[in-house]
Amino acid sequence: MRGIPDNSVDAVITDPPYGIDYQSARRSDKSKWKPKIANDKHPFIWWLHDAYRLTKEGGILLCFCRWDVQEAFKLAIEWAGFTLKSQVIWDRGNHGMGDLKASFAPQHDVIWFAVKGVFRFPDKRPRSIIKSMRLSGEQLLHPNEKPIDLMEQLIRATTKKGDTVLDPFLGSGTTAIAALNTGRLFVGIEKEEKYCNIARQRIEDQTSQVLLSL
Repeated sequence: MRGIPDNSVDAVITDPPYGIDYQSARRSDKSKWKPKIANDKHPFIWWLHDAYRLTKEGGILLCFCRWDVQEAFKLAIEWAGFTLKSQVIWDRGNHGMGDLKASFAPQHDVIWFAVKGVFRFPDKRPRSIIKSMRLSGEQLLHPNEKPIDLMEQLIRATTKKGDTVLDPFLGSGTTAIAALNTGRLFVGIEKEEKYCNIARQRIEDQTSQVLLSL
């Protein structure tokens, strides 16, 4: 991110490590557990100052997190310079596991929506609860992969065609695919080579499909 020029992207839409040491597929035997993601021991917030620097005036941030670390991300987003505007809820359609005896079954994730300067929605005002069925364990290419439909809804609600969307935690490339599908440009950054290769292949495949449909 430090090599990206100031004021060069219209939106940062991303799902950083929450800091919960997440282990996917816990309900199955250990041989089926997916590898943990990098930098997930503590809320990973150190990228936010660069995110603010490279976001244009009038640009936005959409940052996924979870209820138990949402305050850490809220404070970090504000300290970076963004103005918090809304908390968006992703209704995942079905619930996860967690404490089966003493916790409500978790069916949502939190998304902080913040702006830099003066922002106006490009179309009608979106609602704060977005419904999109989460991917099953068998469908996941990345332990924290989000549905393409979810990312498309967020992109359409907050950006215009031709805008540039940055995801500094690209994972398996879902945000890039959603940007291509909605006529936006994208910049994606991914630390882990395995997921970078998966994302690159998905983007190449999707680009070919988009060109064929023109």
